[in-house]
Amino acid sequence: MHRIRESLAWSLAACWVASATCAVTGAGATGTPYRLLTPPSAIEVGCEGPCSCPVVSVPTFGSFELEFTGSNPLYAYYDVVGYIASFNNGPGAVTVTGSGQYRIGGEVALQQQMTLDLSIEGRPPQHFDSGLVPVGAPFPQLSIACAANGFACLDSVVLVDAAPPVTGAFPAPPAAGVRAVWPNPFRALAHVTFALDRPAPVELTVIDLAGRRVRSLAAGTDFSAGPHAVDWDGRRDDGSLARAGVYWVVMRWPGGFDRRSFVRLD
Repeated sequence: MHRIRESLAWSLAACWVASATCAVTGAGATGTPYRLLTPPSAIEVGCEGPCSCPVVSVPTFGSFELEFTGSNPLYAYYDVVGYIASFNNGPGAVTVTGSGQYRIGGEVALQQQMTLDLSIEGRPPQHFDSGLVPVGAPFPQLSIACAANGFACLDSVVLVDAAPPVTGAFPAPPAAGVRAVWPNPFRALAHVTFALDRPAPVELTVIDLAGRRVRSLAAGTDFSAGPHAVDWDGRRDDGSLARAGVYWVVMRWPGGFDRRSFVRLD
């Protein structure tokens, strides 16, 4: 994709894209502050994918906050709050404002998705969506591209490359519980991933549909806060192979309980 980099007003590019009306949340979050890394953070307008036409790329300088809102067995969810940016790195009016959402996780490979509702130079907010894509940088750093029209031949794209200004700063950790069992279904080996929001002893047990214990994976084992993984080789406590079927992995820790179903194949 041929790129043309110029310092130009957004009004030149606005005629190329359509806008959509969405709500915009103001600043004031209590999350982890992020700073846009420029380059590569920018707004680009032009031809994406196989199409051939110039792409106007305007660098963006700014910040936002990432605020943890919850998690499920697959993803941790965050609000993108107080997104503000300008087209220059000196004094001047803020030209881009908005908010959005971000999620990271996945069943097998680590994936991410960001959506942004941005008002550019006071225009009605426009919706940008990355879709669910592979993680582009080690979290908590973010590297992701969000498009207004699904990366169509003629599109506008927000490139977000950002990191906390303090090295090692992480957004709030995900809630404790079983995150995933993968692959699912499995034959020879299943990886059970789980997380803790504080250090605690954990009981991790595989049970059948009748509630009978099949295999103990952790029996009061102490784990630190954060993500962890334990493997199950498909064998029972006595060393024999468990038959094919549906099973549950059950996690217990002080003050908490979680479980997730999965399937073993012959």
